[in-house]
Amino acid sequence: MAMLQVQAEHQRISILITLKESADFGANTSMLADVLQRYALGCSRDQLKTLLNWLEQNGYITLDKLTENTWVARITRSGIDVAEGISVVPGIKRPGPRG
Repeated sequence: MAMLQVQAEHQRISILITLKESADFGANTSMLADVLQRYALGCSRDQLKTLLNWLEQNGYITLDKLTENTWVARITRSGIDVAEGISVVPGIKRPGPRG
């Protein structure tokens, strides 16, 4: 159980950092799935939707559900604070220092 919790924390911060670094502060589910896979944090589409719903419910992203399988996530100001390590949130890994 602890491994699943740690993995979810890493997935959530990876999603937030990806959205923060995106040119328009957003990405669709396909792009986010590819990013998580690249960092050995891959998950099913259902698991990704669960992560995105969690982030939306906590105010870190907004979701535009275009179709059942295609969602667009956009980071909020609160999400940027978490992605930059300014805010520390239970359930999301704090990012390491950059540089």
